[in-house]
Amino acid sequence: MKKLILAAAALALAAGAFAQAPVAPAAGATTPAAVTKPVGAKGERLKKIDANGDGQISAAEAKGHPRLEKNFAAIDTNKDGQLSKDEIKAFRAAHKGERTAKKVPAAKS
Repeated sequence: MKKLILAAAALALAAGAFAQAPVAPAAGATTPAAVTKPVGAKGERLKKIDANGDGQISAAEAKGHPRLEKNFAAIDTNKDGQLSKDEIKAFRAAHKGERTAKKVPAAKS
């Protein structure tokens, strides 16, 4: 019985280590470095919006995404017609309290 438990534990550890192993890009793949770096869920959404893969969101790419469309001019602080990851990050940080206030209803007195 002890051998069975030890074997199961060893198998569980090996499976966990395998699940965490990084996946190498395919040989000859030509992807930008920004795409190969691990990113959070927000980064994944932005990569999907970035249709041409240049690492920036254009006004055309923002179409169909209400928050980006509505706030495009405010987010585009350098007014180049593109939203960089840093511009989006800065806008989110500056308006974080507003999002939280909308999610949490005011406490009753």
